[in-house]
Amino acid sequence: MFEEHEGWRQRPPNVVDALVVPADVAAWAACAAAGPDAVGPLAAIDPARIGDAARVDLLVGLERQIAWLQACQQRVLAALDGEALSWAGEESTDFTQEQVGAALRLSPGTAASRLAVARTLGDRLPAASERLSRSELTYLQASKLAEAVTPFDDATCGVIEEKVLRRAGEQTLSQFTATLRHAVLAADPRSAEQRHADALTERHVVITPADDGMAQLWALLPAEGAALIGCVLDPLAVKAPGQTRTADQRRADAMVDVFARVIADPNLPEQHGARPTVHVTVAASTLLGADEQPGELTGHGPITADHARRIAADPSGTWRRLLTDPTTGALLDHGRTTYRPPHDLTDFVIARDRTCMFPTCCRAARRCDLDHGQPFDAGGSTNADNLAPRYVGATTAPNTKPAGPSPTNPTAPTTGPAPPDTTTPCSPRPTHQAEVS
Repeated sequence: MFEEHEGWRQRPPNVVDALVVPADVAAWAACAAAGPDAVGPLAAIDPARIGDAARVDLLVGLERQIAWLQACQQRVLAALDGEALSWAGEESTDFTQEQVGAALRLSPGTAASRLAVARTLGDRLPAASERLSRSELTYLQASKLAEAVTPFDDATCGVIEEKVLRRAGEQTLSQFTATLRHAVLAADPRSAEQRHADALTERHVVITPADDGMAQLWALLPAEGAALIGCVLDPLAVKAPGQTRTADQRRADAMVDVFARVIADPNLPEQHGARPTVHVTVAASTLLGADEQPGELTGHGPITADHARRIAADPSGTWRRLLTDPTTGALLDHGRTTYRPPHDLTDFVIARDRTCMFPTCCRAARRCDLDHGQPFDAGGSTNADNLAPRYVGATTAPNTKPAGPSPTNPTAPTTGPAPPDTTTPCSPRPTHQAEVS
C-alpha cells in the first residue's frame, strides 16, 4: 500500500509510487489538492493495471488536474495583450483574438469568447476563479457564469456569484445552469419588457455542417417570428395522398421550398456582382464516372461523389465557363488596370479558395472581400496570385495565408488548385452552381 511507504505522509507521491501502487496514488489524487505534484504520477498510471474503483479515482484525479490547468490558462488569456501595428505601420490594432485563434486552432468567434470568459473571471469573479483553481468548479460552469454576468454591474455580479457558488461543487452543468438562471432573474431589477428588448439584439441564425451530407439550421428568433414560420410551414407540410414522408420530413422540405422560391426573386441583392448561388466543386473525372473523388459544397464541406453527380445531372441546371489561360490554367492577369476584380477573376478566386484564407476562419469565400496580398496602392496587381478571400474581421490581421504561386515565385504556398478551363454546372435549382475542376 502507498500509505505504508516510508515518508508518504511527508511528501506527495512520485512516478515510482504510481508504478508500484497505482490504485493508492489514484485514490490520493481524487482527494488531494490539484497542482503540479500530481500530474506526473497520474500520467504514469496504466488503467489496465487497476480495478474499476481505482479507475474512477484516477478519472476524478485527472478531472481535478484539468480544472487546475484551465484556471492557469485563464490567467494567461487574461494577461494577453495582442496590440500591434497594422500592415501599413500607421495604427495600433488589437490582434489578440486572431493570435489566440491561430495558436489554439479556434474560430475567431470561439477565440473571442474564450478571451472574454478569462477576462471576466480575472476581473469580476475572483471567487469563481479561485474555486476553479481548487478544482471545486469546472471550466464549463465558470464560463457559463462569466457569460451570464456580462450585462451586470460589479455589485450585482458579486451577488450572483455568491448565490451560484453555494452548491456548484455538487451540481451537474444542467443543475448549475438552472441555479444560475434563477440567480440572474432574482438579481435583475429591470422589467421583463426591457429584458425582452435586450434579448432581441441577440437574434441570429446559424448553419452548421453535419455528417452524411446534412446540415443543421438553428435560429434564435422573437417568439412571434418563430410562430410565423411555424404557421407557414404547417399548411405547406400537409400530407398529400400517397405520400410516405413523415411530418418532420415534410416540414423540413417545405422550409427549403420556401427559400427556393425566394431565391428566384430578381430583386435579391447581389454578391460580388452576381446573384446568390450555392457552389459545389467537383472534379470533371468524377462527373464522368472515372473516379469517386468527393465534391465540395461551399459553406458545408465534402459531399459524396454520387451527391455531386446528382447536382450536376439535374436537368434544371445551367452551365457556365470560367475562362483561364490556355498554357498555365490560371486566369489572365489584369495587372494594375483595375483595383476591383472583374467577374471572371472573382469567380475563379472564389472557386479556387472556397473559404476565407485566415487560418481559423471557415466563412465561405463568396461572403468575403477579395483582398490584395500586396496592397494595390503599394504596387500590387489585380490577379489570381495576389487575391484571396478574407472576411472583413480578418483582413487586417497578420499571418494570414498567402496567395498562390506566381511565375516569379512558383514554390509559394497555394490557396488551392487552379482548375484549367473550369466548367460550372448547376445544382437541382437554377441558382445552385458547381465549379468543376
